[in-house]
Amino acid sequence: MLTVPVDVRFRDIDAVGHVNNAVYLTYLEQARLAYWRKLTGKSELRDIDIILARVEIDYRSPIAFGEDVDVAVRCVLLKRSSCVLELRVTERGSGRLVAEARNVLVYFDYEAQRPQPIPDDLRARVRAMDPDVVEATS
Repeated sequence: MLTVPVDVRFRDIDAVGHVNNAVYLTYLEQARLAYWRKLTGKSELRDIDIILARVEIDYRSPIAFGEDVDVAVRCVLLKRSSCVLELRVTERGSGRLVAEARNVLVYFDYEAQRPQPIPDDLRARVRAMDPDVVEATS
């Protein structure tokens, strides 16, 4: 599991005075990319070999201006060419849960424009980072 601190910016706040729901996608993206970079050691955009296939978000509590959040991310399922990440967004000061999310990532060959199997060495790194990950054969 990796926890990524995210600072709430003034521009994230909507007319109601809390973080707009769409901004959560950016927070999740920051955590997802930080997780992938730590996992693979890749830092260049051209080296990113995943594509986002699905996002689910359950909003639990609003985030107000002046609050900052931490996004915890871990891999819970590895398939042949995809994986599922679970993410928890909490308010940094109180630890209050503000959102829970699931992301499906596909290991992707951009040149061939198709999914590719997740290599064994990458699977081993996922298991080392998230020992509770479940591996499926399909």
